[in-house]
Amino acid sequence: MSATKTFLLELHCEEIPARFLRPLSDEFGARLMTAMGGTLLTMGLPKGYFSPRKLSWSINLPVQERDRTEVQIGPPERLCIDLEGKPTIQGQKFAEKWGVNFWDIKFEPAGKKEPCAVVTVTKQGRPTVELLAEALPGLIAGLHVPKAMRWGSSEFEFVRPIRNILCLFGEQVVPITVDGVAATNTTWGHRLFHRQHPEAIRIASPEAYEAALEAAGVVVSVDKRRSLIEAQLHRLAEEVGGRVVMHDDEDKQLLDTLAEIVEFPKVVRGDFPANFLELPKEVLVVSLREHQKAFCIERPDGDLLPCFLTAANRPDDPEGFVKAGNEWVLKARLYDARFFFAEDRKHPLSDRLEKLKALTFQRELGSYHEKTGRVVALTKALATRLSTDDAHIDRALEAARMAKCDLRTLMVGEFPELQGVMGGEYLRHEGAHEDVWKAVKEHYRPVGADDAIPGTPMGCLLSLCDKLDTVVGCFAVGLIPSGSKDPLALRRAGQGIVRILWEQGWALTPSDLIDAALKVVSPKATKPEPETREALLAFFKDRVAYQLELAEYSGKVRRATLGAGWMDLLDLKARGDVLKRVEADPSFDSLKESAKRIGNILKDEAPVEAFDRTVLVEPAEIDLYNRLIYLEGVFGGAHYRNQYQMICGHLAELSQPLEAFFNAVMVKCEDPALRAARISLLHRLRQAFLRVADFSLWQ
Repeated sequence: MSATKTFLLELHCEEIPARFLRPLSDEFGARLMTAMGGTLLTMGLPKGYFSPRKLSWSINLPVQERDRTEVQIGPPERLCIDLEGKPTIQGQKFAEKWGVNFWDIKFEPAGKKEPCAVVTVTKQGRPTVELLAEALPGLIAGLHVPKAMRWGSSEFEFVRPIRNILCLFGEQVVPITVDGVAATNTTWGHRLFHRQHPEAIRIASPEAYEAALEAAGVVVSVDKRRSLIEAQLHRLAEEVGGRVVMHDDEDKQLLDTLAEIVEFPKVVRGDFPANFLELPKEVLVVSLREHQKAFCIERPDGDLLPCFLTAANRPDDPEGFVKAGNEWVLKARLYDARFFFAEDRKHPLSDRLEKLKALTFQRELGSYHEKTGRVVALTKALATRLSTDDAHIDRALEAARMAKCDLRTLMVGEFPELQGVMGGEYLRHEGAHEDVWKAVKEHYRPVGADDAIPGTPMGCLLSLCDKLDTVVGCFAVGLIPSGSKDPLALRRAGQGIVRILWEQGWALTPSDLIDAALKVVSPKATKPEPETREALLAFFKDRVAYQLELAEYSGKVRRATLGAGWMDLLDLKARGDVLKRVEADPSFDSLKESAKRIGNILKDEAPVEAFDRTVLVEPAEIDLYNRLIYLEGVFGGAHYRNQYQMICGHLAELSQPLEAFFNAVMVKCEDPALRAARISLLHRLRQAFLRVADFSLWQ
């Protein structure tokens, strides 16, 4: 193996917005691999580092490019050698061009053409430093830079001005210049470090890079900064007897953001007046997260402590200025939140219902007031199928009417993330029934694959109806997800609908939901109903397939269960759970081959349900018939879904009888009555299989 050295490139810039760091780091790494992969045997993938003022990458590379062998084809043989067998001038010039003796040239057919002069030339690989020096300026200039900027008279565009370039291959500086900045073997650390150490930091080799910068106040690895922040968060929370509030994706994203916006992470714990704890917990959590990039601390019982945690971009806070500054700004934010909360509660939430007419939901589908009307109608249609309690249905309708009213509150105007939550809180303070305010508060859930569905049946119903109106309404006006385009996050809404049906175990099918929603949305529809229905069925089938994946069924279980029907989710879940438990049984692999064989036999045959049992003559077919009659009897019972475990056991036992049947019987025999009986037997057997799974897909 050829010798290798580590290549290191660092671009030291003015502060780069956090949201641009990772995309730029990933893009350059991919571009570097593409550029070098054609000439160098790279040793692994580039390792990317980034911090607010730095983008850097390192990778092991051979010290020299691979030698390349090229085949050069020249003139035809008749033009290279004259009639006397001597080299022509044209032949000699071809040999001189490639630095070979004329008599070393070979003459070989070029495709179907006449023999031509052929020379194999070996080009010695160039030093890697030269290749890097040629490629890097173009790679850097070619990065996709959002909101690119130029400074002074320069034509070079980048996300922020480049102030220093560190570029090493081993201990050697790679001689590149970008926007007038020449590469060196030096870089710069944290600003506070250079107050006492004004000179640039010399990096002796790429291997010394991380340690040298950490000594200068910069942790260049974002993963290491994240780990340091997370450990400090938990330690400081435990010191006051609490734990960090980090329950959802937004909180985890905040941890990533903090790691991206600091060079040397130091978590600071601050305090705020305890009387702000009168605000709803969600208001405090969102206010601190969105405005202060801070975490709340909660007691073991879930109540908040009057403390917060945030990250400072320095190793210490000796005078307490960072803590005091965060507390001062946070207090002002919380005063605003308390003002909004008080102002909103001066009027009942129902007063905002008419104001929803001025708030557009979607251009073709109208205002949020119109959407509310559709959701109320859907809630009524589905609630009456799920309950016979009139009081319960009335509460569900009240929740549907109030669900969107908080969109016109001051608090949601300031914190859109709190929509639904604030509606529930305001209704709770007004003395609404617990079912109503809880349903409104949680009706946006689930908001992602990892989020839980609403915790109450009424919340689940309201969430389902709200999402169903959005999905069916958009499909009815031609807004259908395609590729990466997903208007109004319809895939997420559709997955939420399926998850609610799946986890609640309601006897409602996607077809039932589509029928109910199409009736409600029909006045707004611009697409033909049959076309919309077909598109919606395909959409929900995909969501159901993904739900099986989320439920961690194997590929063969997913394929086989979906192949036998996907609409009845209660039945689908029961079948999937049983097949998941028995999928290791080798009898089902044998059943797969039998199912395929049955399918091939019946491919061109019309199904026949009834036949004369007395015409069966072979013991193997009589045995198979008796087993079929028993299975059909089980499926005829009212509670056969509770017996899928037993049914699968009987199906597994069919592997040997089926093998015996095919060995002993010619299905398509010459006797018409016997042929019809055997085909009917296989048809009914396949129908019995399909009550559980399509075993031809069991692979």
